[in-house]
This record gives sequence, structure tokens and C-alpha cells, in this order.
Amino acid sequence: MKELKIFAIVVFLSGVLYWGIEPYAHSKLHPHTAAAEFDYSKEDELHAKNVLEVKKAALQSAKELKDEAKINAAQADVDSAQASLDEYVAFWNEIKAIDFSKGDATKGADTFLAAGCTGCHGIEAAGMPSAMDNATASASFGVVPPDLSTAGFIYDDMFLAAVIKNPTLAVKLGHKFNDENPFPMLPFFGAGGDMNEELADMVAYLKSIANKYAQEHNGISDEKLFEDACQRCHDNKYDNKYTLSNRIDLATYMGSNPPDLSMMIRAKNSDNYLTKLINDPQKMLAGTSMPRVGLNEKATEQIVSYMEKVGDSKKDERSSVGIYTMVYFLILSIFAWLWKRKVWSDLH
Repeated sequence: MKELKIFAIVVFLSGVLYWGIEPYAHSKLHPHTAAAEFDYSKEDELHAKNVLEVKKAALQSAKELKDEAKINAAQADVDSAQASLDEYVAFWNEIKAIDFSKGDATKGADTFLAAGCTGCHGIEAAGMPSAMDNATASASFGVVPPDLSTAGFIYDDMFLAAVIKNPTLAVKLGHKFNDENPFPMLPFFGAGGDMNEELADMVAYLKSIANKYAQEHNGISDEKLFEDACQRCHDNKYDNKYTLSNRIDLATYMGSNPPDLSMMIRAKNSDNYLTKLINDPQKMLAGTSMPRVGLNEKATEQIVSYMEKVGDSKKDERSSVGIYTMVYFLILSIFAWLWKRKVWSDLH
């Protein structure tokens, strides 16, 4: 009976630690964030509103302290957050006005060439390799521009149009790039016709290429998707994949070298961290130089699945071993208790 009491106390304290203290500490060190939102217009508006509320709270705190310098700084932050919210709402309203159902892939091909997109981007699936090799592109832009063969498959229509029209705003790097330090990819100012029609046409063109590629290759593999969406900046050394960009150029462009993603699935994926980070880096790491990748939900799931296969290939085996280990210790405990009763029964 004495042993059962001790066991009950140990179980109780372990439960308090596991279900009480540990989750509380985790919530403080890693505050919960909203789930990934793949309607990027909605995501940007919600995030901008949250930032604005935080800035307003800081302003109220400054007013309570009656510190004029802090009040002025906080007011400037509120004004900046409000301007950012207004900018995102206006931008996505412009994108929503595009009728993608009327996109003409043939016209889109002509617009794509006329807009000079092939000066930076290749489309291998359409027989158009990049005009520059990786070393030259990296030296010119800081990072290798992506090949667009699968772009129409891994991005949705609205994000494709958004990133063509205003890449800095679409990938959420306005804090890093401005008129004095422009983003390497220039905004699309139109090719002489109706801009919305031209954007719809280019989206249709990219989708036609991606759909053809997917049909020929029976879909787009997780590995290919990682190469197209992540490998311009990141290594995945466990799968012998290395960044396409020159590391020195990339570090200058990003501010530091992006991490190897081999173990990221095990190091940082509590509360679906990686899905949220891919979806909106600014929500997870405010001020980061990582651009929003802009993947649709299916493509994001494929990326995370690939990272799990490469970085945590023994997950199922590890989980099963854990169960067997617990069963082993349970059986061992029973035998130990029976042995103790037999040996010490005469003394109790």
C-alpha cells in the first residue's frame, strides 16, 4: 500500500509538470499564433489589424506614463501600422477586381515576353532556360530568380497576379526594400493594354505551362516543389541539396545566410510552426528578411511532408519504440513489485 501511495504521488507530480507547467512555459516562450490562412488578402488584413492593435496598446501605455518622447514614437508606429493596413486592403481589392476566368494563355505568353520577364526568369518546361547562369544571376540580384515552370501549380491565381503587380508588397518585404533600396523584381506597370486583363492572361499562361508539366510528370513531386520554392536560398544537406545562390551574395541580400532545413522539421514544428512560417514569415518572425513564399495549401503540405521525410524519416519507428519501451517498463515494474513483496513479506 505504501508503494502505491508513492506511485500515486509521482504520477500526480508528473502530470502537473507535463500537462500544467510545461504547456504554460511553452505558451510564454512560444505564444500561440493564428492558423495559416491561404486566402492571402484575408491573412494580410488580419495580420495588419493585429499589428495596429498592438501599436495602439503601446500608445495607450505611453500616454499613461505621460512620457512625451514615448508618446510621439508610439503615435508614429500607430500611423505607420494604419498606413500599412490601408495599403494592403487597397492592394488586395485591386487584385480581387481581376477576372481570372477571362485569362488568355496565348496573349499571356506575348505579354510575358513583352514585359521582359525572360530577362530574369526561365521556364524550362516551355523550352526557355534562364538568360543567366546561377552565378551571374546571384551576383546581379543577390539571389537566383526562380524558374517558373511550376508557378501556375504551386501558387493560386490571386497571389501570382499580386506578386507580378507589386512583388515587394506581395512577399511582405516593404520594411526591407524601398525607393532607395529597390526590390530586385520590378513591379509590373502594364504592357500597353488593360492591366487587369494582362495580369489575368499571364496567370493563365503560367497555369497552362504548369498543368502541362504536371500531366507529363504525373503531378509535381515533393522534391521538385522544394527545389522550386526553397532551394534558391536554403540547403537541405540530408538530401544533398544546396542553395542555388552564391552564399556571399545571398548573405548580403538577406542579411545573413538562411539556415539549412535538414533538421528544421524536428527543431521548429510545434504548433504547425513551419506551415505558418511558409504562409506568412512576418507573423512568426516580425522584421525577418525571409519573403513570403506564397504557396497554396496543397503545395505547403507537400513542402512540410518532404521536410519530414528527409529530416525525420524515423518518426514512425521512434513512436513505436516509445510504446514498446513503456510496455517493457510497466511489465518490469510489476515483476519488481512482486519480487519486493516476496523478499520483504516476512518483515512487514
